[in-house]
Amino acid sequence: MDRRACLSTKPLSSGDLGALTNGAMAEVWGWVRAKLPAGIEVFDAHAHIGTDVDSRVVTAEDMKERMDAAGVARAIVFPLNDPNARDDFSGPNDVLWNAYEKFPDAFVPFFRLNPHKDYEAEFARCVDRGFLGLKLHPVSQEFELDDERVVRLFEMAAEADIPVLVHAGFAMQRIVEPLMPTIERLPGLRLILGHSAMVEVLAATRAFADHPNILFETSVVKAKDLYVLFNSMDPSRVCFGSDIPYGDLPSTMHAALLAADAAGLSEDELSGVFSRNIRRWFP
Repeated sequence: MDRRACLSTKPLSSGDLGALTNGAMAEVWGWVRAKLPAGIEVFDAHAHIGTDVDSRVVTAEDMKERMDAAGVARAIVFPLNDPNARDDFSGPNDVLWNAYEKFPDAFVPFFRLNPHKDYEAEFARCVDRGFLGLKLHPVSQEFELDDERVVRLFEMAAEADIPVLVHAGFAMQRIVEPLMPTIERLPGLRLILGHSAMVEVLAATRAFADHPNILFETSVVKAKDLYVLFNSMDPSRVCFGSDIPYGDLPSTMHAALLAADAAGLSEDELSGVFSRNIRRWFP
């Protein structure tokens, strides 16, 4: 089942965001702010802008408001599973690019593709335009990570030297086994495992330990699973993400910090998780 079927379609308003940081939640939010290293510029490695088939909508202004409220400096953003995506996601990719042009200092633009459709022209158009990465969602677009057309996209991304963020969380069945041949053949491919490969987190940390171009992204992963991640993978390979609008910044920051604190991460390691580890790809 797609995780979206289990979630409310009500978007998070600025009032809801305030409820997560004030009132009964003020003490929790205060703990989050106190745990973040002083002066850190938080970098969110997983967020969406646009419209989804489940009726959620996130505008550029919505995303920037949430970032400002939570003290987040930059975010990787990419299209939702837009019902008007057509064959090549060109429309949603244009919406994303327009959002980036409004807030170029805050957003890092990734484009999205459907491997089942003709993608060569849109890939080239987006790379030429200046997009900095690619998002792939095996559940929403119903493909396997070792499908030959997906493998070709990984090859193209490696050739273009852009990272790929892959959904590797809810409803996934196969992650490590289908990815391993591609990773071994393309050591220069930069890959972000969305949701930290949560369904196979131990297998993934063991399999990918010696592949430094693979990062584990934390969005909407339970603190207990993130604790396992921090204890089984070098923290320099982990980056924070929110998954807006399916997660929110206060609670995802809290979960990551809670797990990191329990795992005994140093302040320098926390700075890496919340900023430096992903920022080195996007200086």
